Amino acid sequence: MQRTYQFSEIGPTRAQQGLIDLLKSVGHRQIYSRGKMITQQGDVADGFWLIETGEVTIGRFSADGNLTVFAVLGAGDLVGDLACLSAVPRQVDAFAEEDAVLFWVDQQTVEQLLATEPHFSRWLLRSLATQLRAALDRVESKRTLSAKTRLARFISDLAHRDGPVIKVTHQALADFMGVSRVTIGDILSKL
Repeated sequence: MQRTYQFSEIGPTRAQQGLIDLLKSVGHRQIYSRGKMITQQGDVADGFWLIETGEVTIGRFSADGNLTVFAVLGAGDLVGDLACLSAVPRQVDAFAEEDAVLFWVDQQTVEQLLATEPHFSRWLLRSLATQLRAALDRVESKRTLSAKTRLARFISDLAHRDGPVIKVTHQALADFMGVSRVTIGDILSKL
C-alpha cells in the first residue's frame, strides 16, 4: 500500500527516485524504532522528513488518548511538509508504525530547494494539491457513501496501486474509516 490512505483515491504523493536522491543528499538520516514519536501536534514546523524505509502513522491523539488516523505513510512520502510550508505549528502527531529510516530536511534547506530546484517545487505543489483534493473527496464521501462502499473503494485503490497483497490490520482500517473494528470485520465478511 502507498501508506497515504486518504490520498489513495487520487494518485500518488510519493517522491520518485531523482527527488528521493536529492532530498537524501541534503537531509540528515534519522532512525526511529517502532512506536517512537517523530513529531507532536504543536511542535515548531522547522523542516520536514522524507521516509526512506518503514511506515509512519499520522494522526491526532484526543484528550482521552484515542487516535484518529489520517494516514500511514511509507517510503518516498514526506512527513511534516504541510506545516513546514504553511509556517504553522505541527497539526498532527507522527510516530513510527514500524522501524523507520527518515531524512530530516531543515527549513533553510527547503527554502533553498524551492528557489533552485524547479522540479522539486513543481512536484511539491502537485503533491500538496493532490492531498487537498483527496481530503475534500474524503469529506464528501463520508457524508454521502456508506462505510461498506468507502471500505470497498479504499481496498480497491490499494490493490490497484500495490497489487493483490495488502498488508493492513483491521484496527488500521477501522481507525482510517472512523468506525469500530467490529464494523470493519462485519463489512469485510460481507465483501
